[in-house]
Amino acid sequence: MIQKVMQHYFSKPITRQEILRDKDRLVAEVEVEGETYFLKGEKQPAAFIESIIEFTVIMNDAGLPFIMPEKTIDGNGYVKHEGLLFILEQKGKGEEIKKLHLSHIKEIGKMLGKQHAVSSKTDFRFHTGTSWGMFGGNQTDAFGEYDENELSYLDLIKTVAEDKNYAVELAMIKELYQSRRTQLQKEWDSLPSGPVQGDLCPYNLLFQQDKISAVFDYNIAGDEVLLNECIGVAVFLAWHYDFEGKETSEERYEAYIDAYETERPLSDREKEMIPHLFAIIRAFRYDRIEEGIEKIKQCDGKAFLDETIKLLT
Repeated sequence: MIQKVMQHYFSKPITRQEILRDKDRLVAEVEVEGETYFLKGEKQPAAFIESIIEFTVIMNDAGLPFIMPEKTIDGNGYVKHEGLLFILEQKGKGEEIKKLHLSHIKEIGKMLGKQHAVSSKTDFRFHTGTSWGMFGGNQTDAFGEYDENELSYLDLIKTVAEDKNYAVELAMIKELYQSRRTQLQKEWDSLPSGPVQGDLCPYNLLFQQDKISAVFDYNIAGDEVLLNECIGVAVFLAWHYDFEGKETSEERYEAYIDAYETERPLSDREKEMIPHLFAIIRAFRYDRIEEGIEKIKQCDGKAFLDETIKLLT
């Protein structure tokens, strides 16, 4: 399959290929004439792939290092083969960062701010949501309807409700969470939104001398409330990603937000929403909840629930 798809891009043969992923989507690293590329195939509507191409053009025109899909020999942006749509991305220059320093966190904050500044001014839209989305209703797992934050909350509530020893904590978490969500929902549609790459995290970035040299991977790109992605990435980097340095998680978070605002200052309304958004994202990030549920099942959940209440307060 890979050889046949690559024939649409090059007349020269592949000199090396390695399948990196073959579940849900196909990702292969291939080499042609000494250059490395990533071939990515998935079941997506052609309109979405065309939107990705347009999005990368917009970001490149703004001077941002978003890797653009390669053109085929015939000038097309993608290849359809055996029910999958394939795009080809040339490997960028730089190195992936496995362990963050504060300088990396600041650089990611600046890059997301730059992207959001462009996103807030363009009329282009994907017309689909991202995995960060909220208030979609969870009727399906499609981006735009999928709300991971709410699902994490419901999973925790279900687990806590099965243990009568935590009745007080359960009532407090319900009240605090719903209060925060209600305040957010009132303002959600009025907050700035736009098209985003959707996963501006270290595993989708390359660095050269602490500066981002390449942004890649657009399979979960979509339209998003900009503040939602901003705070979601900030929490992930500050509390959930390997870090090397003396700064606390709180200091990393503040450094990230400060860097973001050098490129896109937040509005007064956005700043008013930050406490609500931070509280529910920090408290109900899925991996934190998964760990907490395990503790509760082992009858060791009191400290976790107390921390959750503190985060929501």
